[in-house]
Amino acid sequence: MILLQNAGKTPVRVARDVPGFIGNRLQHALWREAISLVEHGICDAEAVDTVVKSSFGRRLAVLGPLENADLVGTDLTLDIHSQVLADLERQAGPSAYLEDLVGNGKLGMKSGEGFRKWTASEAASVRARVATHLRKLEAILD
Repeated sequence: MILLQNAGKTPVRVARDVPGFIGNRLQHALWREAISLVEHGICDAEAVDTVVKSSFGRRLAVLGPLENADLVGTDLTLDIHSQVLADLERQAGPSAYLEDLVGNGKLGMKSGEGFRKWTASEAASVRARVATHLRKLEAILD
């Protein structure tokens, strides 16, 4: 663990081995639902990204999902789960919509289109915004 800490990583202990890292599993659960919202015509990709970036995405750096559940109360969390979980995407495999995007060469920013269409300047702007954000965050954490 010290080796990882010295490399700037934040190691955690896991009780048993499962496919994927904790962070990847959580991230892809979010992505599965985001893709499902777009696939089923509930909203477009821009709406998904805007909601995440302007709401809970801002809190994630300082408040993990289970801390948030404790903050709002496990009773409220249970009530929300009782209303929402049955309607969430539960497909075991990849989305057919995602498979179609890839099959049609719509590989995201690298091909100019994925869930959204991207010009070279728009893609460069997003990459620069992410890099700037990460540098600022690193400076704050130092």
